[in-house]
Amino acid sequence: MQIKKRLGLYFSALIVVLLVGIVFKNVFIKEATVNPIAENEDGTKQLVFDAKLTRLDESSTTFKEYNGKVLIVNFWASWCGPCQEEASELRGFYKNKPENVELLAINATSKDSIENAMKFQESYNLNFPIFLDLDGTLQKSFEIFAYPTTFIFDSKGKLMSTIKGSINQKELNKYIENLY
Repeated sequence: MQIKKRLGLYFSALIVVLLVGIVFKNVFIKEATVNPIAENEDGTKQLVFDAKLTRLDESSTTFKEYNGKVLIVNFWASWCGPCQEEASELRGFYKNKPENVELLAINATSKDSIENAMKFQESYNLNFPIFLDLDGTLQKSFEIFAYPTTFIFDSKGKLMSTIKGSINQKELNKYIENLY
């Protein structure tokens, strides 16, 4: 009986230490996350280039890698019908896009999965950069309520357009024609 009490006591102490460690990590050792959208004094929105991006292979970069280019940022999910219809249009656009324009596709991974994002990329033969939003932080910052949603930023990162719903190559070219 004494041994059972000691084991119970040791086990309880271990649980308490683990919980204290988790609380300590969450309170004192927070990862620095940078909100990717900031509001300018004039009320316009600005892309924050230091914001973190996670590639499909789970390596990291930031928007800074694309600084100086017109950016098209497209949020999508593999289960989204309009996203599936839009995929070939985005592939065609990317194939013929101007040099100083970049298309970044961000999968709603917190509502989807890495596996489904990879299958989507393969099945639609997508060759533009695809990123993961593992915890939904990017969707929250960009205020995404439906898929697909596309944002167009000028070469300095100023938000120029927001398109809710699918878009085709012709429309994309029209949005960016005066930005590069």
